[in-house]
Formats: sequence, structure tokens, C-alpha cells
Amino acid sequence: MTTSNRIGRPPVSADYTQELGEEICLKLSTSDKGLQRLCKSYPHWPCHQTIYEWRIKIPSFGDMYRKAKRDQVELLVDQMLDISDDTTNDNIVNDNGKLVCNNEHVNRSRLRIDTRKWVAARLEPRIYGDRIQNETTLTLHEQAIKELKGFED
Repeated sequence: MTTSNRIGRPPVSADYTQELGEEICLKLSTSDKGLQRLCKSYPHWPCHQTIYEWRIKIPSFGDMYRKAKRDQVELLVDQMLDISDDTTNDNIVNDNGKLVCNNEHVNRSRLRIDTRKWVAARLEPRIYGDRIQNETTLTLHEQAIKELKGFED
């Protein structure tokens, strides 16, 4: 049976090329958009589900993709600094002509920062994740061992 007689969906790796993989990873690493939105912006790309499958089934692409996502974190961190430093629209003039806090804008900025922090913590947990330290437990444990050793002497 020749390949032209085959029925059904082609294998996942059928449309993959190294050049396309590199393009996807470059765009991903330099954009704050998610893969789904990027796929809509670049019609020559496959759908996001196919790219997710490529990550699993094509090890070299999976490695490139993971690095691209880690690089994307740096972009998100820079955006967090910009968002937090931007005070435009933090205040508005109300109906009485008074300058008041624009709570909607401030809350939206907080949400934008919190979302980026969450993503950064998941993609680079060793750098941006919450650290839980059990120093107290270790110190008490070490002290208990010392005390037990003192009883042995």
C-alpha cells in the first residue's frame, strides 16, 4: 500500500520541520501571548494541540519548547516591573471634580502582575517560586541528635 492510499490523520511528526520548530520557539520566547493565541496569529502553524503533541513525540522540539517557555518568563518579569511602575490612569476625576483613586485600573494591574507571577513561578519555580524553608525543623532535629549523643558519653 502506498502512502497516497492511506486513510486517516497523518502522523503527528509529518508536518514538523526543524525550521518551523525553531520559528515557533522563537516567537514563543519573545511574546507574552500563549501558544493558542500565537497559533491564531500565524496561520501556517499547526493547531496548538499538534504543537503540544510535538513536544512529547519529538524530543529535540520538546527541549527547544521548554527553553522557549523559560525564556518567556524573563519577558513576563520585565512586564511586571513596567506594570507596577506605570501610574497612568491610577487616578481619575470623579463627577464632583475631585481626583480619586481609579480602583478598577489598580485592581486590573494587580491581576496582571499576579497572573504573570503565577506563570513565572510555575515555569521557573527555582527562581520565582515560593520557597518553603524548614530550617526550624532541621535545627530542632540536629539539636535532638546532639542531646542524644550527649547521653551516650
